[in-house]
Amino acid sequence: MRWARERLAVLDGDTEAIVALLGGDLSAPHQFIAVCEAMAELGREDDVLSFALRGIAETNGWQVDKLYDLACGVHERAGAPVEVLALRRQQHERTPSASTYSTLRRAAEALGAWGLERDAARRALRKRDRGSYVVALLQEGDAETAWTIATEDPTWNPGGDRRARLAEAREPTHPDEALSLYMLIAGEELLQTGRRAYARAIAMLKRARRAASAAGQDRWFSDQLVNLREQHRRRPALIEMLDKAKLP
Repeated sequence: MRWARERLAVLDGDTEAIVALLGGDLSAPHQFIAVCEAMAELGREDDVLSFALRGIAETNGWQVDKLYDLACGVHERAGAPVEVLALRRQQHERTPSASTYSTLRRAAEALGAWGLERDAARRALRKRDRGSYVVALLQEGDAETAWTIATEDPTWNPGGDRRARLAEAREPTHPDEALSLYMLIAGEELLQTGRRAYARAIAMLKRARRAASAAGQDRWFSDQLVNLREQHRRRPALIEMLDKAKLP
């Protein structure tokens, strides 16, 4: 019955009824989103923008990102890239993340203004989320800065996925450092048991073998593999998988 009343309100274009039924007391992002979507269905762009901006100003939480998307969508359809950039900048400053950094970058590049926005965007992201900052730097091809940020604090653990991306980006210029990271990730994977963990470890060991060759450390790598096999000799599945991968 409620759904039927909501649909009737939308079909009738009754703004007050739409807000009352879909928005309720308009105290949470999802309520504003529901109203915006109803207004979009009716083709009322001004109302979509108005309610999206109200929701952005009056609510908090992860769903506010959807309100930014809705508001920016209105501006994009209206051919107003400057307004899109202003909203994306505000969004990134409010809740910096790899995602908001990426959307801000696209908005700025559309105006040829990324050079003016980048430093402030990076500072906001670094202050809030170092891991996302490292990812953003890698996505932009700034491997040197990403490596510096990731290694300046030896107590910080960027996680296996980020380490792998850092090692891959570092390998062409500093294969010895990439080798160390690959071996570290493989060792962490082997703290677990099971074929999935073994497969992830072997993938890293294959990369490590490549980096070792580039760094002229084939002998060192072979010695590490001998030690690894001895350490895990009671894991027949792992030994079998190492043999199949031709990791001596």
